[in-house]
Amino acid sequence: MTNKTWNVGIIGLGAIGASHMNHLAKITNTKVAAICDVNANAVEQVGDRLNLPPEKRYSDFQAIIADSEIDFIISGVSNKFHFDILKLAIEYGKPIFSEKPFTRTMEEADELVSLYEKNPIPCMIGFSYRYRPCFQYVKQLVTNGTLGRIRHIAAHYLQEENAPMFNKEYTWRFNKAMAGSGILADIGSHMVDAARFFVGEFTQVSGMMSTFTDRRMDKRTGEYAQVDVDDFTGFQCVLEGGVMGSFYTHKNAIGTRNQFDVTLFGDLGTVRISVERPNEVHLTLRAGENLQLTETVIHLDEKSVKPMLQDFVDYLEQRKSTSVPTIMDGYRNQQVLQAIIDSSEDGVTRSLSF
Repeated sequence: MTNKTWNVGIIGLGAIGASHMNHLAKITNTKVAAICDVNANAVEQVGDRLNLPPEKRYSDFQAIIADSEIDFIISGVSNKFHFDILKLAIEYGKPIFSEKPFTRTMEEADELVSLYEKNPIPCMIGFSYRYRPCFQYVKQLVTNGTLGRIRHIAAHYLQEENAPMFNKEYTWRFNKAMAGSGILADIGSHMVDAARFFVGEFTQVSGMMSTFTDRRMDKRTGEYAQVDVDDFTGFQCVLEGGVMGSFYTHKNAIGTRNQFDVTLFGDLGTVRISVERPNEVHLTLRAGENLQLTETVIHLDEKSVKPMLQDFVDYLEQRKSTSVPTIMDGYRNQQVLQAIIDSSEDGVTRSLSF
């Protein structure tokens, strides 16, 4: 299989789809062989740029998934369609990369996993931060016991784009029927994955959610539309081994760009990382007879980490893959998101078991 060229089908030609195509261009044994989008102009423009024949330019995602000449799918569409696309991929036995969150609801997630267990397919869910150099390095620190027993993980994920001064217009992300939840599904799901990646499964969770701006202008109608999802989510939790966790996320943080920071506190030391500085790790340790304090900034080579889509191709080729977030990672993540939502609604801490 190592000599195979993988024919890739892209569903969704927006910014996410363009990013994935740029990454695919760096993988020598892949090529974009078909595209799909409801926007006919986007299909025409991208199809022309890629010199794709008319029969490989789709407007129906079922058709591109059913195309026997397409080896795997990359899906970058709104949350509403994650379930339908993943379901079809399972039914057709088609390997797929799908963006997070896994689904909008637990009902959708449960149905997908039931189908998957009967007909498993290679699947990667887009928890891309696992593939940052700092994440990979910290994973090794934890695995090697450098920090000692982990006692607490803390994270926040902040952006500013939804603050009132920017007059962010109403989009599908502010609609529960389309998105499932707001900031929690959008970027909070990355915090949940980071906790699972570094520590393990959630066992208890207590959440609080709020909507800062409850109406936004819908440019399609020229009227204000009701926002029925969260602008803020915070949650505390217990993870495997009694590790405590504290997390918050919102896009009302003036002066931030993409501030996703994670800190792990262990018996021997503390480590801090920030996605805005993906090649840095701040490590603080105490050791020796006098428990001497050492503070080190470790600078990493980004080339040392395998890119996410390369890891997926290696996974398909049954080569060594490093951190593939599988369909079950998507499912476990969705279970935690639902527990946070449920807890925020009634104030009751939720227990999770796996």
